[in-house]
Amino acid sequence: MIETIQPILIAVGGALIYSLLWYSRQVVDPTKETPEFEPWKLVSTLVVGACIGLVSVLSGIDITQAGIEAQLASYGFLVAVVEQVGKAIYRKITEE
Repeated sequence: MIETIQPILIAVGGALIYSLLWYSRQVVDPTKETPEFEPWKLVSTLVVGACIGLVSVLSGIDITQAGIEAQLASYGFLVAVVEQVGKAIYRKITEE
């Protein structure tokens, strides 16, 4: 059972780290106004992470103890890419 949900949990962890890094970067930068925390943005990023983890489960990717850090980094990267591309497509479609 844990082998089945482990990739999903790792991908959600990568998404959480990505979200926290993005938010902290916005807060630390003195040239930008501190953004208001929006829980829905965090939730949407976590959903993207869960979907990436689910795809990993369905494709049969195995996670070993030795490779968990690399998997976390690659899932975090995938979350960032999918989220940015998805936002760009959404903005293009809804553009008036």
